[in-house]
Amino acid sequence: MEQNLTLQQVSEFLQVEQSTIRFWEKEFAELLNNKAKRGQHKRFTQRDLETLSHIKELLYTELYTIKGAKRRMMMDMTLTSALGIESNFKTTVLFMFSAIMQEQQNYREESRKLAEQVRKLRTQKSEIEEQLVLERSKGLFSFLKDKIQVKKVCEQEEA
Repeated sequence: MEQNLTLQQVSEFLQVEQSTIRFWEKEFAELLNNKAKRGQHKRFTQRDLETLSHIKELLYTELYTIKGAKRRMMMDMTLTSALGIESNFKTTVLFMFSAIMQEQQNYREESRKLAEQVRKLRTQKSEIEEQLVLERSKGLFSFLKDKIQVKKVCEQEEA
């Protein structure tokens, strides 16, 4: 692969529209130092291509938002430069961090589902309690009704 690539070559390599790359250039300007001299076409270095490829992976594969992808890439840069850690270790740390975040998201979802189940159970409990009250009052009413009928029968037999 040649050292400096054109926009069209980068577009073909990444399999995205040229307008998409231009948009990424604006959104991720602090990560891409790709400035063309006046009257010249922009050229992309191998590093630019790697950065654009990483952006594509974050947006299309990992489904980050633009803001989230920027944050992630800035975190990558901070880890690499500030700590001087190797790329392999950085990837491991980020993978572990992503896994923790995913697990946290799973727990949130599970917690939401459990809260919904508790809400349904409380509704069912209220309905059952209402039915019990109705049955008890119905039972009392039936009991009183039966006693009144027995009393009437007794009165009729005495008369």
